[in-house]
Amino acid sequence: MRHPHERFALIEIVTLGIVVLFGVFALIKGYVFLLLFTFLLLSVSLCCDALIHLQTGNTPHAGKQFARALILVIFTIYLFFKL
Repeated sequence: MRHPHERFALIEIVTLGIVVLFGVFALIKGYVFLLLFTFLLLSVSLCCDALIHLQTGNTPHAGKQFARALILVIFTIYLFFKL
């Protein structure tokens, strides 16, 4: 039987791996839009972490993670339209 949080933990780990690969590639090649996409993937990872904490009953930490993800998405969208 699978743990209920395993799905979110797997999504979090996979997105962090993709963020590292895309981030390094974007920094080396200088692709700004790929770098912005990595910020959005990082916010997905933060949301998954927040959902794990929310399900375990750690509501204050989940709220902080959701706030971080929201701030990251807002700044990424701002940078997208600014460039």
